[in-house]
Amino acid sequence: MGIVHWLLIGAAWLRVPAALAHGPTPQKVVETVEIAAPIGRVWQAVADFGAIASWNPALKASTGAGGNQPGGKRLLTFGNGEQLEEQLDSYDPTQYEYSYRMTRPNVAALPASSYSAVLRLTPLGERTRVEWKSRLYRGDTGNEPPEHLSDEAAVRAMTGFFRAGLDQLKTTLERAP
Repeated sequence: MGIVHWLLIGAAWLRVPAALAHGPTPQKVVETVEIAAPIGRVWQAVADFGAIASWNPALKASTGAGGNQPGGKRLLTFGNGEQLEEQLDSYDPTQYEYSYRMTRPNVAALPASSYSAVLRLTPLGERTRVEWKSRLYRGDTGNEPPEHLSDEAAVRAMTGFFRAGLDQLKTTLERAP
């Protein structure tokens, strides 16, 4: 084999890491809970987009601007004092559903660079199924993120956030008359 042949093989091997490297892939989180309360009562608890802190103990506070109209925003303040801003994309009280997305990332609040989410209620007679799902990207979109900004960290944090809210919602609504 000649030198040109070896140079071509070497050049091809230099491209292999670049071909194997890839950016982040979207992750999904889907959490559900069944609550022993009618859908109207559950909807009343979650309907105000800006008032999520009233039923999710992972938050110290939440404030809203723009109400429940698409384009409305809310500012979430987490237990560690860090904040995230979200924007309402759609709101349908007849279907008991709204969708929203993060507008300003803050990986100290939640280790995700972007996400969108849907909160949906489904009647089950006198019970209600609440589904909260999200499509998200890890906090560090580079090829080798640190562990605290990895896919796993983002999924773990979003799952924990959803579970905290859903579990509190269930406890509160099933305890109240």
